[in-house]
Formats: sequence, C-alpha cells, structure tokens
Amino acid sequence: MIGTPACVIFLLCQLTGPAASGIPKKLVGAIDGSVIFPLTLPVNLVDSIIWVFNSTTLITIQPKTGDKKALIIVTQKRNEERVNFPHEGYSLKLSRLKKNDSGIYRVEIHSSTLQDPLTQEYELRVYEYLSKPKVIIGLQDNKNGTCVTNLTCSMEHGEEDVTYSWKSLDQATNESHSGSILPVSWRWEKSDMTFICMASNPISSNSSNPVFAQNLCEGAAGGLALYVILYVLLLFILLCSLALVLFILIIRRTRKKEDYFRGKPGKYHLFHCAHIPQGNRTPLPAHVVRYTKVIYL
Repeated sequence: MIGTPACVIFLLCQLTGPAASGIPKKLVGAIDGSVIFPLTLPVNLVDSIIWVFNSTTLITIQPKTGDKKALIIVTQKRNEERVNFPHEGYSLKLSRLKKNDSGIYRVEIHSSTLQDPLTQEYELRVYEYLSKPKVIIGLQDNKNGTCVTNLTCSMEHGEEDVTYSWKSLDQATNESHSGSILPVSWRWEKSDMTFICMASNPISSNSSNPVFAQNLCEGAAGGLALYVILYVLLLFILLCSLALVLFILIIRRTRKKEDYFRGKPGKYHLFHCAHIPQGNRTPLPAHVVRYTKVIYL
C-alpha cells in the first residue's frame, strides 16, 4: 500500500513540467471555437479543484468519492453552457471562445494530505481567422525603364501575432521573402512577375490577390514604350506615303497608256506644212498623230 509521502510525489508527477517550473502552459484557440486545459491527477487524493481565470474563480469541483457524484459549481451563469469536462475527467473544456477569453488560467488542487495546494497555470490566446491581406503600393521611381517601389502587406483587423511573407513568381524562378515590406526592382523588358503576400497567425493563414509587375510598373514600361509607339507610327506614316506615291505614279502611267490608245492629242503636235500662195487662203491639212486639224494660214 502506498504511503502518504509516496502519494504526494505521485501527485506532483501527474502535473506537467510547467507546473513544477512555474512556466504557464501555452494554449491557442479560435473565436467561436473551443480549447481544452489538460489536467491529470489521482482522484482519491483530491478534496477540491478550483479553476481561476486571472483573479476570478470560474469553477469549483468536489471530486466524486465512492457512490457520491462529483459536485461542479460554475460561479458565473453565462459560462454554464460554455464549460465541460470530457470523458468524466477534470480537464476543462471551454467552448464558444471570445477574444476576451485570452489570459492566464490557473487550476488549484487542494488535498488534506498537502500543506499547500498544487497549482498549474495556462496561458490562453484567442485569435481571429485571418481575412485576405491587402497590399499597399508605395511611391514609384521610374528611371531608364526600371521600376523601383515597395509593396506593404497589412491586415485591416486581427493583426495580433501575424507574420508576413512574400512569394515572387516568374517563368523561371520562385523566391520567398519574409517581412511585411517587399522591395521591388523590375525592368519592363523582363518577363512578367507576380507577387503574393502570405499572412499567418497561430490558427490560420491567408494570401493576398496577386500583384503583377506589368500593372505595378506601367509608368516604367510606358516611358520606353512611348518611344517605341512613336517609332512604329512614324514608320507606318512613311510606308503609307511611299505606297501613295507609287499608287499615283501607277495611275498616271495607266492613264497615259489609255489616252494613247484612245487617240487623244498629246502635249506636242506633229504637223506638215505645204507652201501655198498668199493670194489664196487654202486650208492646210495638219497631220497629227491619229487626228487631223485644219489650220488656216
């Protein structure tokens, strides 16, 4: 049969390491979720168990003895439906968590065999599920076709214990960066890059909408692209002018051929004169190519 000193040592061993060292056991939970404060102890040595939140007593338990059922007293009525002890044990399950449930919890184990109660502390942090982070584009500096700017990732709410990282994706490589701020340096003639911010807290993670370098650095691309557009436009005008000149020359040449075959007089007339006495005004036939005019001398 185990003596009293051995029972005390056994009870101490049932409490986890943090109780002996005084370091609270860290727990995390999500809003509207639940969390379990684990506790293991020898029931036959315990007179009462008291659960305390910060400085407020939550629950007082008198463990069952023999045929007598355990007596559980919840001090605050609003917590009656939120607390539970699974599997008929003494580990506390707290449901429907709220943000203000974060804090220090302490369990006190009282026994007539102990001079002082044994205690175990827990530190609970309740977090929100993260929404999609937003990306803020900093001031841009566009020089010689290079876009230089900063991307800043942030949350509209629920920034507690949030860590940020970035993924830079292109056709060849995938790079990762830590921190909420990502420096960007990109030349427009390079392949397009995609930047994605990743935000995470102890219970969830989420990513931003992708940010494309071509859209981000339109100014840098536009600076050199304007010269390209002007060059192409000027070349197009020159080609159109040349085509128009060639078209006019072809039309004029075609019309000359048509005039020749239709017999229209040209600019120069070829004619033959014969000597006629002055006394007689005789019409002199002037022979022109395919036409004859009558000239009076």
